[in-house]
Amino acid sequence: MADRNLANKRDLVRRMMRARTKAYRYFHENEKGTSETLAKYTKLDFATALETYRLSQFGFTNNGILNDADVETLLKQDAKTLGLAQRVPAAKVFDFNPQKEVNKELGIR
Repeated sequence: MADRNLANKRDLVRRMMRARTKAYRYFHENEKGTSETLAKYTKLDFATALETYRLSQFGFTNNGILNDADVETLLKQDAKTLGLAQRVPAAKVFDFNPQKEVNKELGIR
């Protein structure tokens, strides 16, 4: 999210984050419903959509916040891909404070 959007369009950003966070929660709590939606939009049969859901579930956080190990892994991979001598500090790339505020509003830990 661009810093200027966070500053100039806070309400819009907050609404988008709330919607995304609710979608993450639905994704993790409703295997059948998520798989049905996936089948509908990808035109897969339900069994294939269900297996796809199960295989991809690890790739989605349940609260919109990456854990420290995932952050480190991403930063190391990016540094390697970009040919950087060292990785960029996490604080320069990630700020989960807006997401933490949304989670608090929604009662999500």
